[in-house]
Amino acid sequence: MITLYRQELRKLLKKQSTWWCPGILIALAVTFASLARVNAKLFPAKALFNDNFETGQFLAFFIMGTAAAMVTMEYQYGTIKTVLTQSYTRGQVLVSKWLTMLTYSLILYVGTLGLTLLLKVSLLNDKFMVFAHPSFWKQWLAATAGDFMNTWLLLSLVLLVATGFKRSGMAVAVGIVGYFLLSLVNVPMIALIKKYACLKWNPINMFNYASQLRVASLSHVTKLSNVQFFWGNLVYIGLFLALGWLLFRRREV
Repeated sequence: MITLYRQELRKLLKKQSTWWCPGILIALAVTFASLARVNAKLFPAKALFNDNFETGQFLAFFIMGTAAAMVTMEYQYGTIKTVLTQSYTRGQVLVSKWLTMLTYSLILYVGTLGLTLLLKVSLLNDKFMVFAHPSFWKQWLAATAGDFMNTWLLLSLVLLVATGFKRSGMAVAVGIVGYFLLSLVNVPMIALIKKYACLKWNPINMFNYASQLRVASLSHVTKLSNVQFFWGNLVYIGLFLALGWLLFRRREV
């Protein structure tokens, strides 16, 4: 398993897109930080900082694309037979890919936090204080952690879809379309939750976790506490990954 994990890391590091992502993230964050510096009324510095200078959406899309390509590439290029002849099971192959994506996504999110702090100090240090108010920076860290978990909730669904295809396009499309549909479905879903309380546990509501960490009053709408959101996200992530694992094991070579 460790050998497979190292092999997946090497494959990931050799891809050019792996190195493009940090560059694009930096450019995007610098752009919004500069706009906040120039026009604070139109681009409020504190709000942009709390959202990591609008890097979250791109980060989620990139992670989904990378994960889908990683899962489908063995079948797309016919290398799955070679891997299986090395006495590894399909389950081990898939888990090594999950661990690689977990490592990579953690690095990207931690790097985003560091970049956000760096831009705050270098460009917006006179606009607002971060560490003078513990509640603010704790909320910022918690919200970013919520973004990470919500990304993995969507990613687990993308990984499930990816196990059924030889090319990553369909899985990525599902992830991107799903990302944008969430905002459209959220309003009628909230209305249904208000009428039928049991629906608060549906997977779509779980995507409100990060938003509720930023705006605590949303708990009156979602009907879930932050702790319930945390465990609900974990359960659905585990469920989607388990279904993907079963599907991957039964695929024809």
